[in-house]
Amino acid sequence: MSRGGSLDALTGLRFFAALHVVLFHFARPALDPAPEWLRSLVGSGYSAVGVFFVLSGFVLAWNYLDTDGHMETGTRAFLAARVARVYPVYLLTFLLSSPPVMLASVVENGWKVAAMKLAVAAVATLALVQAWVPRLALYWNPPGWSVAVEAFFYALFPRLARWLPRLRPSWMPGVLVGLWALGLTPPVLYLVLRPDGLATVDVHSWGTWLALMKFTPVARLPEFLFGVVLGWWFVRERAAGGQKGSGGGLALLGAGLLLAVGAAGERIPYPLMHNGLLAPASGLLVYGLARGGGWLGWALSRPVVVRLGAASYALYLLQFPVGEAVAKVAPWVSLSTPLGKLGLVLLWVIPASLLTHHYVETPLRSRVRKLLQPWVEAEGAAPVRPVAPGA
Repeated sequence: MSRGGSLDALTGLRFFAALHVVLFHFARPALDPAPEWLRSLVGSGYSAVGVFFVLSGFVLAWNYLDTDGHMETGTRAFLAARVARVYPVYLLTFLLSSPPVMLASVVENGWKVAAMKLAVAAVATLALVQAWVPRLALYWNPPGWSVAVEAFFYALFPRLARWLPRLRPSWMPGVLVGLWALGLTPPVLYLVLRPDGLATVDVHSWGTWLALMKFTPVARLPEFLFGVVLGWWFVRERAAGGQKGSGGGLALLGAGLLLAVGAAGERIPYPLMHNGLLAPASGLLVYGLARGGGWLGWALSRPVVVRLGAASYALYLLQFPVGEAVAKVAPWVSLSTPLGKLGLVLLWVIPASLLTHHYVETPLRSRVRKLLQPWVEAEGAAPVRPVAPGA
């Protein structure tokens, strides 16, 4: 970190958030004999994406904002760093996902219709706009929808930084409450109006309005803004020299709330769990870890955990290609023993993410930034400055 501090615990947190999503996708069939609270906790893994949105806003504020809320780098430098950060692994997993997606589409639709659908979906996915179209959000590599949402956040961040200086520090608590309420508005409206006419709404439900609520970047924007405002608050606090090493209680409270709400399962309406409800708990955890995090921060800052956290982006995007590979290479395991499939997926995807981070993500990030440097310099901005791993 360039500001004289270490946020390694937040990098470590990324691994467990990504792992929660992986377990949500692959562990549920294996947990039938498990206690209800554990099944519910794993079944709430989709909510970890909201943790990523809050964390993303926080880390971007820490890396790019000064105490007045202004960006410390040019817009093009910022965008170049973002593209270099997310696109190499995103493109790799797009290519890895292509064979099964294409084959399934041809089998279902025939060559002519499949070619049209695949072309539209591929263009939308490569352009990072698939999250705006419910039918396309999960079409290619399903976890990629959240990267498309993040791309919208990145495009908005430089403009947001022009507005932040107008925000008085004394308003920050009220703004955070307002952003939380704003993030809860779409799911509350959905629960009240039931526009899809579904009798029940759970993780297996599908409807156009439900998909819009879940995937549309505008609906998820308050969670990101919550993280940005909290991150700027932290920047100001650190600049004033206060509160370092005092976040253990906050981190434990945030983690406890996330675990308790996740274990509550279907007692909490699915739309609320998916969108916004846990933003304050995520914020407490992230903010507490940034301030030191106590023993939880110490545990998440261990070198092996930080290394896994640095590879968490690859882990998140590789889960479905690896799942497809497991199904092809070991179909007897995938079909007969859910626990065996989960074990194989984890056995493959974690090393694959570490290798991808080392041999693809890290070297290509530098190359892409060098490639984009003339475009950055044309704006008259300073060269892209290094940012924290996972930022």
